[in-house]
Amino acid sequence: MAYRQLTVGTVPDYLQGVPEVMEHLGGASSLTVQEVGDGNLNFVYIVSNAENPAQSVVLKQAVPFLRVVGESWPLPKERMRIEIKALAKETELCPQHVPQVYHASEEMCLVVMQNLAEHGVLRGRMIQGDVFPRLADHVSTFLAQNLFHTSDLFLDHRTKKEQVAAFVNVDLCKITEDFVFTNPYEQHETNVYNPELSDADLAFVHEDRDLKIAVAEMKYAFMNNAQALLHGDLHTGSIMAGAEETYMIDPEFAFYGPMGFDVGAIIANVLMSYFSHEFWLPQKGQDPTPVRTWHLQCVEEIWGGFAQKFDALWKAHVESQEGHLYWDYPQGEAHFQAQRERFLHHVLVDTLGFAACKMMRRILGLAKVADIADIADLKARAEIERKVLTLGKELVVNRGRFENIQEVTAMARNLSPLEGR
Repeated sequence: MAYRQLTVGTVPDYLQGVPEVMEHLGGASSLTVQEVGDGNLNFVYIVSNAENPAQSVVLKQAVPFLRVVGESWPLPKERMRIEIKALAKETELCPQHVPQVYHASEEMCLVVMQNLAEHGVLRGRMIQGDVFPRLADHVSTFLAQNLFHTSDLFLDHRTKKEQVAAFVNVDLCKITEDFVFTNPYEQHETNVYNPELSDADLAFVHEDRDLKIAVAEMKYAFMNNAQALLHGDLHTGSIMAGAEETYMIDPEFAFYGPMGFDVGAIIANVLMSYFSHEFWLPQKGQDPTPVRTWHLQCVEEIWGGFAQKFDALWKAHVESQEGHLYWDYPQGEAHFQAQRERFLHHVLVDTLGFAACKMMRRILGLAKVADIADIADLKARAEIERKVLTLGKELVVNRGRFENIQEVTAMARNLSPLEGR
C-alpha cells in the first residue's frame, strides 16, 4: 500500500481493512476518531467503537516533516520503521512495560496499539502533584532489561553489530545532536528564552569554557558510544503511568548509544518536576514537602534499582556460561564484582552528564517542558530556571566527582528546599 497521510476522516476507512485491529474494536460498523497528538513529530489518533467507546485503540502515524515546525522542516517519515522495530524488541525484553501492538505498517509509517486510557501521561500527572510509588521500580526494570540484553555484555559479537546497523537513526539522532547538545549552548535562532532571564543568566551557560567543553564531550559520547539499544527520548511525556502499571511509549528516537543517555533523560525530567513544585503546589495552597520528597526518592530509586538489576542480570548471565574461564581463579569472583562496580560507575557519570544536558536544553532550547514553561509568573519561573541551570552546570562539568546519586539529590535539595519558597 502506497503511503498517504491519514486524517480524522480517513482513519476509519483504513482500519476497516485491518482485521486484527477491527477485532479489538469489536467489529464496529462505525468508528469515532479523535486527534490527540501533542508531540513534536507525529499525528496520534484515538479510535473508538462508536457504540462501545471502551473498545478503542491508538493510531500513530509519522509524516514527512517536523510537526512542531511544519512542512518547511522536512523529516523522513521512514523513522516509523525504527519505532516499529524498537517496540518489537522492547516487547520481547520487557513486555509488562510496553503497550501491546496490534498492527504496524512500514509502508504507511504507522502503528496501531493498545489505548492506555486508564493511565495518564506522567508529566501531566506529576504537574498535578500525583505521586507513583511503583514508578521507579518499573522504570528501572525497563532500563535494566533493555540496556543489558542489547549490549555486548549479553549479545554475541555478530548479533550486536547487526543490531547496531539495523537501528541507525540518522535524522532523529541529528535532532538530538542539535537541540540537546548544540543549539542551547549558543545564541541560536531556534532557542526560546523566558524574557525574565537576563544576559548574565544566558552567559552563565553560553560563555563558560568548562561547561561547553563538557557538553561537547557528552555530544561526542552520544554520537560514538554504541553500548546498547536506547529508547532515545525517555522523558515524562513518553511514559503512561497508573497506580500499578507503567508503560514506556514513543521509541521513535531509538538507536544504539550510551546507556546513561536513557537513564539520565528520565532522571532529568523528575528533577525538573521537583524544581517546578517550588511553584505549583504552594500556588494551590498545598504543602509541597511530601510530593517533592517523593521526587528525590524516585531519582535515587531509579538509579539504585537500575544499577542493582543490571548488576544481577550481568552476574547471572556470566555464571550461566559453562566454565566462564575469564574469572576462573580464586580471586575471580571478587575481581568480577569490581569490574561490574567500575562499569556501573562509568554509567553513573554518563547519566549525570546527559541529565544535565537534558535539563539545560529544556530551559534554553526550543522544546520546553510544561512543568516549568507553563508557569505564568515569569519571575517565579525564572527563579526556578536559574536553579535548574545551576544544577545542570554542576552535574555536567563535575560529573566525574559524584560518588553516588544521593550527592545529586542533596544538591537539588540545597538549591531548592523541600518546603518550597
